[in-house]
Amino acid sequence: MCIRDRDYFEGKIMYKNEYIIKTNKVDSAYLDKIFGKTADLSFKEGNYLELYDGGFMLEQLYNKHDNKTYVKRNLSDTLYWFDCGTPGQKMLKFEINPKRENILGIECDELVTYYANKPVSFYFNSDTLRINPEWYKNFTTSNKNLNTQKMNAVYLKNKIEYADFIATVTATSITWQKIDDKLFSVPKNKILIEDK
Repeated sequence: MCIRDRDYFEGKIMYKNEYIIKTNKVDSAYLDKIFGKTADLSFKEGNYLELYDGGFMLEQLYNKHDNKTYVKRNLSDTLYWFDCGTPGQKMLKFEINPKRENILGIECDELVTYYANKPVSFYFNSDTLRINPEWYKNFTTSNKNLNTQKMNAVYLKNKIEYADFIATVTATSITWQKIDDKLFSVPKNKILIEDK
């Protein structure tokens, strides 16, 4: 499918998780067990569903209409939800570095956001995986509202530099396709518990 300038991205992205270990306090096998090795993202009009191949979470669903994220942690009937409108960690500053990395043949700019305890970087191309930042204007809990205003795109790579390791999530494939709205509905047969 060709990319048209005015289209917002709708489809699937596969990501791989990788780690650079900085201290002897953690190892990559432990991190694989906690976070899993891959994530499968389905995205449409700001709503998304991420499926993980293992780790602490099996699924993560964001529904923009109620501005909540629903997390499935195991094979039970319970979904843990949290309000994405709660205040996020204070961002100290940010910088955008043009044409910093090439991912899947796509030239990406880098957005680096600085916090007191870590820098977080996003690699994106707003012409390729374009989104409407208005979809996330109330998503403050992880500063997604601020980040999407700067990127106007779904990221192709995310890097978080913790004290003991660096975690990266990098796109391995992108598929433009129609996604059924029903995918983003909260299942009625689930037990919902607020994650505090």
